[in-house]
Amino acid sequence: MAKFSLRRIISRFTAKPPQAFSLADFWALYNEGAYQEAYAAMHDFMQKHAQSFNNGDLCLLLAHLELIANDDVRKAQELLDKARQATHPVSSPLMDYYYNVHGYVMLRMGKYEESVHDCKKSVALDPSGPNLSMLAQALSMNGDKRAMTVWKQVLEKDPNNCFAHIGIGFEADKTGDRGKALLMVKRAEKLASSANDLSEIARLYYELDEFQSAINAYLEADRLGHEPKGPLHAAIAACYFGLGDNSTGRKYAEWAIEFNPENDYVKEVWQYSEELRREKD
Repeated sequence: MAKFSLRRIISRFTAKPPQAFSLADFWALYNEGAYQEAYAAMHDFMQKHAQSFNNGDLCLLLAHLELIANDDVRKAQELLDKARQATHPVSSPLMDYYYNVHGYVMLRMGKYEESVHDCKKSVALDPSGPNLSMLAQALSMNGDKRAMTVWKQVLEKDPNNCFAHIGIGFEADKTGDRGKALLMVKRAEKLASSANDLSEIARLYYELDEFQSAINAYLEADRLGHEPKGPLHAAIAACYFGLGDNSTGRKYAEWAIEFNPENDYVKEVWQYSEELRREKD
């Protein structure tokens, strides 16, 4: 998920005591990439200031953090519902951000048409790179070939956009153009600047059956502090299973289930690990 600059939300509150100090602490943690700590700080702040849950902008922020820090789609959906139903609902300047995040949640829930609908709304409100990127993802998951065109629009806005290179790589792979897909993922590696970038690069390598390259990228993402840990370790486990190294894959699957036992992907990989164990026995 492409991460927005959250300054648009934070700037609406940092000048209003007593919130300023707490939100400044949150912002410092977020900028350091300490997403779980930032989430904990924001959640603690909102629990101490119950009226915060009546503010749609803050509920929207917490929903986004729920996805980044914990990958909890259901909880994010609940917070998005609160954001729209709040006494002070999501402010007009942030509605594109709301539709972007809600579109992502719909995408993760497998509601592809709803996701495309939301993402189109976000682009209509603001045709920014992050909004276009989310629309391209939604189109891609919906099997819509227009995804390639939208990814190219992102590159026109930002030629060094790592995520767009990855997206084009996925679309090329769908058409059987493995050469172009590999070219795009290697270009993306040179542009990667975050743990999230490396995680998506690894995902494309996995789709191309380049399991060792995927593992290398995932491990680098882990070293850079990628969160949450469970889905990341589950993805590494899947790569080792792809290589036929079931023993190492089992270890990563065990770590994954310890970190995020309720995550759907983690549970899927764990169940596969259990099947392999039973076959061996």
